[in-house]
Parts: sequence; structure tokens; C-alpha cells
Amino acid sequence: MLTINTKTKHSKDIKDKNEIIDRNVAIYFNMASISPPLELHLALVRDLLKRGNKVTAYICDSSFSSPMDNPFNRRSIERFKMFRAKDALKGLDVELKIINLEKISTNVSKTILSILEMAVMSSFASILKAQSKEELSQKWLAAYDNMFLSAKKLYNFFIDEIKKEKYDFVFMFNGRFGDVKPVLQATKDSEIGFGLSELKRTTLEVVFVNELVHSIAGNTKRAIASYEKDKKLAENNAKIFFAKKFANKETGDPLYTIKQKKGSLSERVKNTTKKVITVYPTTDDEYKFIGKEWDGHVPEDQVAEIEKIAIALPPEEYLIIVKMHPNQEHTAEDTIGRYTSLANKYTHVEVEKPLSSRDTYALMLRADVVVVFASLIGVEASYAGKPVVLIGDTTWGNLNIAHKLYSGEDAGNLIKNGIEPKPILGSIIWGNYCIAYEDDLPEFKILEKGNYFVAGKRIGKSTWRRIIQLPAKTEIMINRPGFKFGVTFILKIIDTAINIAKGKWATQ
Repeated sequence: MLTINTKTKHSKDIKDKNEIIDRNVAIYFNMASISPPLELHLALVRDLLKRGNKVTAYICDSSFSSPMDNPFNRRSIERFKMFRAKDALKGLDVELKIINLEKISTNVSKTILSILEMAVMSSFASILKAQSKEELSQKWLAAYDNMFLSAKKLYNFFIDEIKKEKYDFVFMFNGRFGDVKPVLQATKDSEIGFGLSELKRTTLEVVFVNELVHSIAGNTKRAIASYEKDKKLAENNAKIFFAKKFANKETGDPLYTIKQKKGSLSERVKNTTKKVITVYPTTDDEYKFIGKEWDGHVPEDQVAEIEKIAIALPPEEYLIIVKMHPNQEHTAEDTIGRYTSLANKYTHVEVEKPLSSRDTYALMLRADVVVVFASLIGVEASYAGKPVVLIGDTTWGNLNIAHKLYSGEDAGNLIKNGIEPKPILGSIIWGNYCIAYEDDLPEFKILEKGNYFVAGKRIGKSTWRRIIQLPAKTEIMINRPGFKFGVTFILKIIDTAINIAKGKWATQ
């Protein structure tokens, strides 16, 4: 067998972690107080060591203010993070370097400033479903400012550290947020390789090398390769995946539709003789910030594009149903109000609010055309034989699953002129990718959601340390917008107590 000497490859040209052999590698432990990020960090460390790589681990001390897992800088979380990181590396030939940022400069270029600002806002969009700084309370705004200041220092630290230590690669978790993007950007600007770990659908580990986790090209390439490996198996996997989705069964995704009434449609939809156009927007904050990593087009305003569809389609011929995503319940009230106002403005538009009990899938099957913004239901609808219009780009957008356009006006005109379903092959490829594809980290195991092991052991197991953190964790929860003391909060507390008693981690 011919062996390729990957040592001669430039680190930026490698796309497979298994080709990283005998290299000098750093791994940055971000979000180390929670699972599964730390377990993925450790599994990667062990995987890299097996191929003769020299590995150095880095973690920030409390001088990085307001990271994702400790936005209010509470000592109990900080101490637990350090305990877990040290426990993870026990017995391994890996140096753990503690980063202190106090004396590091905050001076960065305007270009870097813009990149870091987007990453920090992305963090708070993820935590709070906020779309801009203006939506943050004073407490969260202070956390934003802290993270932004620290991000600039962290970028400068790694620019110098990479040069000094002559690293070939730097690995980290996810790479998108304000407490890790500085490391990713420093790696890119130093013109060396990078690696990003993540859990796909909460159960399947993936490791992207020199590609972003949400890269359209990277995901498309992996999806096609997985299908080509065993087409018959891929078709069966896709069949299982879509059957589970339509039946509201576990696939690794949150079950957003579980509380909907099966088969439920509005009387207007049931009785109409018009063509039904169902529009599925996606969670606004995720679309706005994750979409920046796609290297594709992301509409600035979903509501504006839906309004263009309404203007383009004659009221006497079409009924437009806007089925808001259940997770949009956590967006700002004025954002939800902009969606619902469409029904007041246009007589042929009906808007289903995020927590409507009407059945997402019954509506999809009733539709003559399905319109989506990045949502996976576009793939599901195409698999079910529906014509699908995708406005903007998304990770599955290059698989000929939908008619891809870049404006609501174009979508409306296409629908008027007639539209046919796409072949279901693209949906099969993506369905198989969703349910089956993973990049094996041999030491990483998931017994069940929230139950993670590396090399057969739980990392950083300490019941009393977790109990001490409870006030800090509760503080984060109750300061989120829309928080209410009620049944959901009580159930969350009970679930946390059970997880601690069992030694499990809550899924993050």
C-alpha cells in the first residue's frame, strides 16, 4: 500500500484529522466547565497523541471575563472549569498552559475588531436570542463589553504564542463565539491549520480541519462522500430519519413539534380552494449569525422577504401560511409582532405563532409549495415530494433539494409561473448525513444524552463542586429574557438535581 507522507503537506492543505501526524499542535479548551466541549477536547488530545503529535493545551483563567459558560464571572464556575481541565489531562504527556490576559494589549486592526464584534454578538444571540446590543439588559450588556475586551486580548495572545511556539495546528470547540473566535482568527492570520470539534445533532461527533463547522462546501462534501460510501445503506438511513421526523421521534434534534396536535390545521386551510403556500422562517438570531459562516447569501430580514412574497401572489389565488419556528418564541416581542402584523396587512396571509398547536407536518403535506429560510423542513418537504423554494443559502443548499433564490419577490414570481418538485436524491443524501455521519474519535463515547465518557471515564466528576455552582447557574437562567417562575423552571431544577445525583451532565 502506498503511504502518503502528510508531513510534506502544508498544514493549511490538510482536511482530515487522521492526516495530522508528527506535528506541533495546540488545543484551546473553551467552554471547559460544561459538557460535551471538554470531553471533545480531551478525546481530540488523545486522538492526536496516538499519531505522534506533540500536544499543548491552553485555557484562560478568570482574566477572560464573561465567557460563554460563565457570563457573570462567578468563582464557582471558574474553579470548576480549572478542576475539570486538570482532571482531563491527568496522566497524559500534555502541558496545560494557563493564559492570563491582564497585561495583553487590546489594540487590533479595524478588520479584526469587526470580526470579533460579530463573534461576541453571536454569543449573546445564542444565549439570549438577541439580534443586537440594543436588546441586551444592563447586566447582559456588561457581559458583552467584558467578552469583547477579553476577545481582543486573546487574539493578540495567540498571534504571539503561535509564532513563538511554531505551532502547525490549533484546535478548539465550535469556533464561532466571542470567547473562541479570537483563537480561530489568530490561527488563520498566522497561516497555519485549524481544527474545530462539535457534536452534530447532539449525538454525533464531527471534527472539521481547515473548514468551518457550518461551511456549505465542507458539509456538502461530507454528505456526498457518506452517501457514495454505501448508497443502499444511505437510502435506508434517510428513510429512518425522515420517518422519525414526521412521527416526532428522537433524531438528536430538539423535538420542537412534540406539543403540537397531530393533524391539526386551521379551518381556513382545510376549506380553501386556493393554492396553499407554507412559509417556514428559521430562528432569527441563528440565521443572522450562523449564516455569516456559510460564505453564502443570508437575507437581512425574513419578514421583509415574506412580505415580498405576499405582494407578488394574488390574494384571490393564493393562501400564504407563515408557520413560525417554535424556537422563535424566545425572540424579542417586537420581532414576533412584525411577523404577526403581516396577517393584518394582507388578507391572504395567516400567521401561526411559535407555540401554536397546529401541526407543522400536516401543514407541510397540505401545502402546494413550501418556502423555507435555511430550515431543515425544506429537506423533509422535498423528500415528501413537495416543491420547495429556498430563499438564501444554507448548509444543504447545494444539493439540488430546493429551487434556490435570493429574494421573496423572485420566489413569488417563480411560484406564479409554476414550480415542480426536485428529485429526492438530495434529500436522501442530507437525511443520511444527518442521522449517520460522524468523524470517529475512538475514545469519545455517549452512553445517552448528557452522559459522556472519554477512555471509559467521566471527566471532572465532583458532586459537591456541581452543587456549589447551582446559584451561579440559576442566576444565568433567571436573567434570560422572558424567564418566568413556573412549571418549566421547577422541572429544570428537578432535572438538574437528578443529573447531579446520577453523575450525569445536562445536555448543553
